[in-house]
Order: sequence, then C-alpha cells, then structure tokens
Amino acid sequence: MSIGLQFTGRIEHPQALLEAARVLAEERNYHLSAGEGGLKVIMCPLGGELSILWRPGEEPEGPWLVRGGCTSTPAGAGFHRAAVELLDSLPIRALTVEDETGFFRHRDFQRMKEEHFYPWLRTLVDVCRQEAGKGVSGMQLCWDLEQYAPEDIPDTVVTPMGRFRLTELVHMVDEGGIEALAGRFFLWNGRTQDAKFFRNRAINALWETCCFAPSSRSLDDAAINGSILDDLERAAKLDPRLPLPQASYRELCALAEREPTLPEGPDLCEAFSPGYRKGPVTHALGALRLTLPGAYLYGWEAWENGGGTHLWGDGAGDGPVWRVNAYRTRQGDAHFTNNLNALHGVESRKLRGGALRWGWKEIQEAGEGLYQGVCEVITGPFLFLLTATYSNSNDLGKVAQVIADIRVVNGAAHRETVQAPKK
Repeated sequence: MSIGLQFTGRIEHPQALLEAARVLAEERNYHLSAGEGGLKVIMCPLGGELSILWRPGEEPEGPWLVRGGCTSTPAGAGFHRAAVELLDSLPIRALTVEDETGFFRHRDFQRMKEEHFYPWLRTLVDVCRQEAGKGVSGMQLCWDLEQYAPEDIPDTVVTPMGRFRLTELVHMVDEGGIEALAGRFFLWNGRTQDAKFFRNRAINALWETCCFAPSSRSLDDAAINGSILDDLERAAKLDPRLPLPQASYRELCALAEREPTLPEGPDLCEAFSPGYRKGPVTHALGALRLTLPGAYLYGWEAWENGGGTHLWGDGAGDGPVWRVNAYRTRQGDAHFTNNLNALHGVESRKLRGGALRWGWKEIQEAGEGLYQGVCEVITGPFLFLLTATYSNSNDLGKVAQVIADIRVVNGAAHRETVQAPKK
C-alpha cells in the first residue's frame, strides 16, 4: 500500500557522493547519516529519508554502482518531491528511476497528489468508514509496529499524526474533501516546508515522541520540547491564520521554563488532546507485552561482563525501575526457575499462550535498603525475567498492577496485528 521510488546509477567514488550529500543536507536543513556501504538523507519524520547503497563495479578502476530509494507514505507528496529534487542534485550518472507516481518524469506536483497520494488516503478512509460504529479496538494506520502501542480506545484509530475517531476522518472528507484531510494527515503535503509542514512536524512529535516531562529531566526531553516549540513558533510566523495546538504549546512552555511568544491565533480543535505518552503504552519484547507509563524513559543498561538489559524508569528516581531480559531454551519449552522460591508472596498465573510467576524481596543496593519485584514469564521456548526495583514499599501495588497487565502473543497473533490495517 505504500508509495515510493527506487533508482540505480553510477558514481565516481563514494567519497564524492558523500561530500555532495553533506553539502546539500546542510543547505536544505536535512540530517545525513553514513556508513561504509551507504548513506541516508533524512528530510522529515515518518520515514522521510532517501537511502543510497554503493558497491564497486566490475572493473577496479571503473565507476561504483549505486542503488536506493524511499517510501513516501505517510510522510506525504512534499517529501516525494523533495526526494526527487535531491536526486537531481546528486552526482549520480546513468540514473534510472522507477517512480510509480510518474513525478520524476512529468514534475506535475498537483497531478501526483491527485492521482496517487489522495487515492492512497481515500483507501484508508474507506477502511475507517467500514469499521466505524463497530466498537473496533486496537486499530492503527501507518503506525510503526516496532515501537510502543498506545492505549486502546474503541472506535478510534491511532496514527503518527494523532488519535482520531473513525467517524471524524470520514466526516472530514465528506465535509471538506480529501484535500482537507491530506493537509492534516500527511506531515508534508505542500510543495515546500511551509507553515503546515512545521505545524504538522510539531503535532507528530507531540503525539508520538513527547513525554510532557520537564526539560530538566533529561537531554532528550529538553531537545524534544524545544524543537516542538520552535516548530510551532515558526509555523505561526509563516502563516498567522493557521490553527495551532495552543494549549499544548503553553503546557510545553511551562515544562521548558520558556516564556510563551506565540501570538494570539486560531486554535486547532480536535477530539483528543496530543500525547500518546501521557497515558500507558505497551512495549513489545519478542512475544512479551509490557504496559508501563508512557512518560517513562527507556535505556539499555550494559553489564560489565558483556550483555545488558532493557531498562525503564521515570527519570526522577521516584517510581519503580523496570529491567527485562529474554532467554531461549536450546530445545523444548521453557520452564520456571527455582530462583523465585525464596521470595515473599509468590503468585502464579496462566496466560493465553504461557504463564507467569512472581514475588518480591528486600535487597541492598549501594548500602541502601530497597525492594524488588521479580517476575518470570514463560511462553514456548522463551523465558522472560523482569525485575522492578523501588524504595517505597507502597509501590508494590504499582508493580502488581503492571504484572497483572502482562500478556504474551504468538507468531500468528503478531501477523494478524501487522496485517490488520491493510485489509
């Protein structure tokens, strides 16, 4: 269902291509990442990147061969146009482009939108129209299944640009036409990085990335909060009439300890306030599904002897710190270990597709008396070990609630989740 392009060509040497890409990225405010075998020019969120791979040709002194491409949905037609124009400017010879929209050949931007991007969006709206009013749960459109899953609200759909009621998307098209929805659903629907581009980039970050935490909590929070505020203020300067999420702007200003400078203007009124991470979100680690507060920070804790563990915490040291590791048996199904036998309040529970067992204990860490919940989850050949370390004994209830919400899924269930938005 995606829209994109692929290309092949020749270059004199990767270093020359890399230098040209670096200059263009700096001129156009893109981000460049490179490795030994290729590079990526990241132009916007939602997969808005052009990838290029290279390899030597058949003759040692001859040109190098390159290939690459991009996926332009759900980023939008503006990104597709920018990717084509970037290809125009790179030193690639014998360039052959397979562009399903035809834009590389005819360069008619409006035609590309009307013949390809708008029909693509109408297909998604038709899915919503068919499911509206049925109490459908867990519906996601263009959502990256490798990241967390937001809280489920029946009869709504999760998208990178926010949560919508199914009837809301249908009504938007029926009342205002597909162009009205495209300007809100696609991050980059215009020819250039205009006011809607910066507004929509901020909206995507508000919904998908922002924890709505103080900028003082972490460098990531400071960077995300600051970039959202910058984008909204820039959008207001480019188009003072453009509706903006005024309440979220003021909330972030307070969290960033920044004086509001956004002028009075129209408010972007929607059914749901931005911020998936204001509520609980579910993380997928293989077959395990772990639901934690969305504002928790994630990190990888490396061990001195090699390896490491997934780690989540509130960043302030007030709540439980969760660590998760996964193990797989060499043959047969996994079984519980004997490590939980000495814990307090050991409980067992069957899961659909597995089982879990957990309890708690008192521990000493850096001379401090702490508590730790320990949980083992088995499903097929996999054993997951979860620990929750906390200083306040009253937090045991929070730990118990998280463990009560643990689920496991098998391969078939995962495939159904992936395919659901495409039916």
